[in-house]
Amino acid sequence: MKAKAFFAKYFWDIIVVGSLSLASSAAAIYLAIPKNSSDHIAQIVRDSTTIETLDLSKESANERTFIIQGAVSGEAGQMVIGVKTNAIHIVSSKCPNQYCVHTGWISDATRPIVCAYNHISITIVGSTGADVVV
Repeated sequence: MKAKAFFAKYFWDIIVVGSLSLASSAAAIYLAIPKNSSDHIAQIVRDSTTIETLDLSKESANERTFIIQGAVSGEAGQMVIGVKTNAIHIVSSKCPNQYCVHTGWISDATRPIVCAYNHISITIVGSTGADVVV
């Protein structure tokens, strides 16, 4: 089958498939673009109890740090938390695997920071950064 005959036979199929591909790509790009939001409230929770609530939109652009105590008593349970405008992370922790430290900065509700060793979780409420969270 020659190219001209192929395109003549499947013209509308190509138009429909191309239109659907373009529409789905546009929707995916729109959902992937981060949205600016001023309601960045970080909750630090230990054993289902909120121990700290921070309004990250009111923080300065320079990082400030503070220490919280995890479930493990003594110096082994101390964690250093860093905050700046609309973002939070764990600077250091004495936990064995350091997964919480390697999570890095978070700035929306799509990804929490969890330290299972110290029973600490840090989430941002009120800002998903996207229109849809699956």
